[in-house]
Amino acid sequence: MNAPQLAAVLLAGGSSLRMGQDKALLPVNGFRHLGERNWQQLIALKPAALWLSRQPHQAELGLSAPDDCHYKILADDVAGAGPLAGIQAAVKAALNDQIDELILLPVDMPHIRSQDLQQLISSGRAANKAACYQQDSLPICLPLYLPVSQELLHWLNEQLQNPAARRSVGSLIHTFDSVQLPSPGTHALTNTNTPDEWAEHARH
Repeated sequence: MNAPQLAAVLLAGGSSLRMGQDKALLPVNGFRHLGERNWQQLIALKPAALWLSRQPHQAELGLSAPDDCHYKILADDVAGAGPLAGIQAAVKAALNDQIDELILLPVDMPHIRSQDLQQLISSGRAANKAACYQQDSLPICLPLYLPVSQELLHWLNEQLQNPAARRSVGSLIHTFDSVQLPSPGTHALTNTNTPDEWAEHARH
């Protein structure tokens, strides 16, 4: 039996309005920026494909993939629809490219580690379900492992085409069966949306 084909996706196409600057370009020790730091966590997974979710008007991040790994940039089909639009673009690309599964990482998580992502992949594969972490008995919607299917793409398309829909990753997790794992550490799942949150991250 062939091993599942995994695409690792960095979600870096948001507007960063609350931060006041592009979160992907925030400076991080040892890297050019936060985007590169999290890209390296995805490379460590050795996926079949590395995809960057980024909009055409946004600054280039200067990222690249190993020679044996397929790389491309994915733009949202639906503007301003949040991370669900980035997920929809990735699922559509996966079905087109015969990719079986996705691991989706938002760019604004400065403490996430490749082993935290690998745990989601391993648990999701074993159950053949979506997999995320939880904290205080509530799901942390991203990062997220997702098996790819036409059913999933159909649901995403319906959500994005309906202005009254919630258009949330939480809705996706509640609609499709998922494995929810305990948090891997105190700060691992921290995301940074504001300058104050970024300053707090710098203290850890």
